[in-house]
Parts: sequence; C-alpha cells; structure tokens
Amino acid sequence: MTVIQPNKIKSLTHLIFIFGFILVFMASLSVVFYSRTVSLRHDMATAQKEIDDMKVKNAELKNSFYSLVDSGELEKLATEKGLINDKNPQWEFASQY
Repeated sequence: MTVIQPNKIKSLTHLIFIFGFILVFMASLSVVFYSRTVSLRHDMATAQKEIDDMKVKNAELKNSFYSLVDSGELEKLATEKGLINDKNPQWEFASQY
C-alpha cells in the first residue's frame, strides 16, 4: 500500500519558496549596497578633486597677499603716498572710558 503524505510536500514547497524569497531579497540588497558604495566613492573622489583645486587657489592667494605686504612693497607705497618715516612718533591715546 502506498502512503501519500501531502502535508510534508506542502511544507517543503513553502520552505523552498521562503528560502528562494530570502535569497532573492539578499541578492537585491547586496546590489543596492554595492551601488551606493560605488556612488559614495565617486562623490568622495569628486570632493577630493575640489579640495585639491581649492588648496591650489589658496596657495595662489597667499602668494599674492604676501607679495603685497612685503616690506619693500610697503616702503614703496608709503613713498608714493608721501608718508615719511618718523623716528620718534608721538602717540595719542583714546580715552579709557
């Protein structure tokens, strides 16, 4: 006599379906995480390039600033404006109130 056990077959089918769903879900999740990781790496590379460009601009600005406040340049500017070098300046102080 053959005994058919339909409950075991149904439970096995449900189990395979659940594991298949979990497998598809995990694969989809890993693709999403990989995509976000690649996107973040690209954004970081872009930001690093912008930082490097700003460092170069900052160095150029510092160079031009230091050339403007060079003592030789300030002496030349003072001469052009008619200022004189006073050896004994007399200072006036504002009130302490």
